[in-house]
Amino acid sequence: MREMVVSTRVRVLLVAMAVVGMALGVIGVMGAVGSASPNNNDHHRDDKGRSTLTVVGKNPENKVIDLGAQGPSQGDIRVMNAPIYGESGKERIGRFDLFCAITDPADESSEKAYIAECTKTFTLPGGQISVQGAEAYPNLSGLSPGVNAISGGTGKYAGVGGEQRFELRGKKVIDTFHFID
Repeated sequence: MREMVVSTRVRVLLVAMAVVGMALGVIGVMGAVGSASPNNNDHHRDDKGRSTLTVVGKNPENKVIDLGAQGPSQGDIRVMNAPIYGESGKERIGRFDLFCAITDPADESSEKAYIAECTKTFTLPGGQISVQGAEAYPNLSGLSPGVNAISGGTGKYAGVGGEQRFELRGKKVIDTFHFID
């Protein structure tokens, strides 16, 4: 009889340990998923329920490097960097770096903008977000609204995907990241 009581107690103890182990495993997975999602004061949800992050770029340094024939031509490069601020535009939180290669120099009368293939890196607290895509520029030193793909991230942004929308408001560039959860 005593062996049965001990055996029952051992079974109950083993079941309890298994339940605790499973609960800790679920908590660990949820924590890993949560750490891959951006999380700061400028983090919101958009109308589709996706996580968003909005940052503001100010005072960019912009340079166009004319590599081919004089004037805009295929292969010319545009580089830019700027400090990045939180959504309110008051607190500096990082930096933005851009590299574009002109793929279509708008050399036909029907073309209204230069097309460039661009890669951008947003260095933020806790990691970086990388985006890329084709962008249209009415002039090489200007900017028009656009959308790029989020191609990845590091640190707390590791594994992110989605899209980055950008627009010009006065002398500020508003970048909003729409993350796929």
